Amino acid sequence: MTHLREHIQRLPADLIATYSTSGSSFRLRIHAYGRKLSSQDVRNRIELLKVFPLDSRVDLQNPTHSFHLLEDYGLEDLAEPALKPAQLFFGRWLADSNKDAAHKLRLDERYFIGTTSMDPLLALVMANQALVSPGSLVYDPFVGTGSLIIAAAYFGGYTFGADIDKILLHGRGRSTRAKKTWRKSDESVLANFRQYGLEKQYVDVLVADATSRFLRDDVQFDAIIADPPYGVREPIARVGKEKFNPSCDDTQAVSSGMPAGADFQLGRCVLNDLIITLVSFAAKHLRTGGRLVYWLPVLQDEYNDSAVPRHACFDVISNSEQCLSGSTSRRLITMEKVKDWDPNYQVTFAKEIYTETFRERYFTSTKDKDRPKHLRFKNKISRKVRPTEPKELQPVTGLPARQ
Repeated sequence: MTHLREHIQRLPADLIATYSTSGSSFRLRIHAYGRKLSSQDVRNRIELLKVFPLDSRVDLQNPTHSFHLLEDYGLEDLAEPALKPAQLFFGRWLADSNKDAAHKLRLDERYFIGTTSMDPLLALVMANQALVSPGSLVYDPFVGTGSLIIAAAYFGGYTFGADIDKILLHGRGRSTRAKKTWRKSDESVLANFRQYGLEKQYVDVLVADATSRFLRDDVQFDAIIADPPYGVREPIARVGKEKFNPSCDDTQAVSSGMPAGADFQLGRCVLNDLIITLVSFAAKHLRTGGRLVYWLPVLQDEYNDSAVPRHACFDVISNSEQCLSGSTSRRLITMEKVKDWDPNYQVTFAKEIYTETFRERYFTSTKDKDRPKHLRFKNKISRKVRPTEPKELQPVTGLPARQ
């Protein structure tokens, strides 16, 4: 506290004057984390902070400036709380956090969810980093159950999405909720918007392949937010009968939900092809100044800065990590478009990091041999298994006759 008082006394006079203008008011608030302060403790700290030379009046209810002292005493579950704070923070209030939004949008009460529905707090962080504001046009090319565009709509954006999974978008198939077998007939992305009173922010969702060109060249978005499939819980898929990209293997068929007899099929696609497509699409369809925010899955022992895609149209604004289980993590990448699209610009990054599907690399991480057995991810599922002929069913004997 002594150092804090000395620091406050050394503040420039012109800085103090900005908070002491005629008609302005202020208040001091004391907050402690990891320890409960008595009313006398609070008064003592306010007395110590009287060295803050403000000439404006005090207003505890609606001040022009609100100054806060934060004391961090460490973890609250310690047997004996610390007597002195480990850290002190003193500053001016700018805005309140919006914790109620994450609680309001929580997944356990959402009408339509799936196995990969994004945590509402992370979805709100992504929409916030994308600078979504009222009137923004926001697009999610891997929309799924709509978690990301719901967060964008909460900030006032008009939302549009696409996904290759027809069954999911139409709310059909098996439910992911406990003790529920099939989805209800009215489950859909739009149903979630209606649940939160955000229907006016809903533009539409399309059944479409993110790696194909299905939008007009002049379509422009203010923000693109995405959580591409990693191939662990959901397959990385694309439409196409021919191998127009050698990195894709159409022989590995996945559940498509497409009508029988269609003239196309779905095939698996490696992660780098998906990343290149996403960044290239954003370079073309984002307005200048718009932002692309997406998750990039990585293996910690292989990750370096060269794994983050680069493009001449974009500046990387932020790159933060969320650790997952074992040796994997994912990076939240925020890129801002700084120049107009040019067809000659190409995406560059360390492609060798994603030469196989992330699923295979996830289950065969080189760190497995150095970790305890119960934490190892190595699994027979990562091996290529040759298809076998279906076995002939044998009659079961000894069962009672059906009445």
